[in-house]
Amino acid sequence: MTQAEISREYRRSQIRGASSVECTIMLYDLAIADLRKAIQCIDDGDIEGRTNALVHSLHVLAHLQGSLQMESGGEAAKHLYSFYSLARAKVLEGQMKCRAKLLSEIVEAMLRVRTMWEEVKQDAKAAGMPEPWPIPQEPSCVSSAWSA
Repeated sequence: MTQAEISREYRRSQIRGASSVECTIMLYDLAIADLRKAIQCIDDGDIEGRTNALVHSLHVLAHLQGSLQMESGGEAAKHLYSFYSLARAKVLEGQMKCRAKLLSEIVEAMLRVRTMWEEVKQDAKAAGMPEPWPIPQEPSCVSSAWSA
């Protein structure tokens, strides 16, 4: 078994035992890693690497956005939907303009929202809440992460 196969199997086992909030956090980690890789590729002049990383980050963001429960999620789901839409638009802009600064802004915003998900996870575990855990209420860093 190769190192890549071992890593994939390890990730699969992590996902199988994860809660929905933990899976969300893992997806944030993937998107952030993709964006950081794209930034490095911009610095290195690696167009193919940048494109591959950004395409994957767009898939992850689309998955996050598509998994929102708009009917039951209330305002938080609406804010997150807008956040993911804006993040995807900024990724595309960063790709077209080849600007690492735009991608860094997305990383910072995603790290803030990821921290919020970590807090939800800890609060839910501390309260002994069963799945599904609620999504965060009124994520202020989501609606004001960027300006149009």
